[in-house]
Amino acid sequence: MKWQQHLQCVECSGSMSPDEFRCYQCGITYACAPTGAPILMTGADRQRFQALLAKDAGAYMQAEYSARLKRSWARKLYPPEPVYVNPSAPPLPVARHGLNLWVGGGGLELPGFVNIDVAPVQGVDIVANASKLPLQTESCDSVACLALLEHVEDPERVVAELHRVLKPNGQVDVVVPFCHPYHAYPADYSRFSRERLASLFAGFQHVEIGIRTGPTTTMLTFVTYYLKLILPVHGGSPLHRGINRLVVGALGWAMSPLKYLDVWLNRLPTAHVLANHFYVVARK
Repeated sequence: MKWQQHLQCVECSGSMSPDEFRCYQCGITYACAPTGAPILMTGADRQRFQALLAKDAGAYMQAEYSARLKRSWARKLYPPEPVYVNPSAPPLPVARHGLNLWVGGGGLELPGFVNIDVAPVQGVDIVANASKLPLQTESCDSVACLALLEHVEDPERVVAELHRVLKPNGQVDVVVPFCHPYHAYPADYSRFSRERLASLFAGFQHVEIGIRTGPTTTMLTFVTYYLKLILPVHGGSPLHRGINRLVVGALGWAMSPLKYLDVWLNRLPTAHVLANHFYVVARK
């Protein structure tokens, strides 16, 4: 299904031309990023996010998004992420003939999904603010929102937007951090307990909340951040940076097998106290 047919103006909520990105109601024509993705934001939002992305954290985020699409021999030597993903976490639903929306996908391309992000990088289909999605009400069959809510100032408003664009009986899949270090992409505002998630998604039906990554992932992630704090892998002289990367990389490879402790720990009734990430699956 072509997503262009379901666009709406973020200024007046009017319907839009699918080819010119022009609002039939108020006449606004939206510009496109160098990648060709339409920038469907209000003028105020566009200025705010441009300023945010121009900061060091925003520039680093965009550089990392672009690097995700590259496959170099050096990247293959990086240690694996110290993360064990709970196999009980349900897979993302993909409506074969419907509209599947991925909010905050960055530079990753998820087959079958339309990717919305504030960063105009390759792999993003629509540049937009998750708090004001440029899609018509009840136009999406499924919505994925993975590791985004911590980066928005008003998660309640974003969840309300996810609910608005979702069709009745449509499914939303969300992943959020709980015990996880600060990471500005391009800003970091929140962490989410099970109780907070239950409150956030109270407007949905059949809400399931579970551990996606558990206590050992929490421990290994904080250790990795600690190592990079005392052995910086960015900045400094090329020699020191290279040595630090070798040391941190070697320790990363050595610690990686420990993540499988979560096969056992995730089953404990108190594992949520140290969960790294939670998942939420809900229907409208």
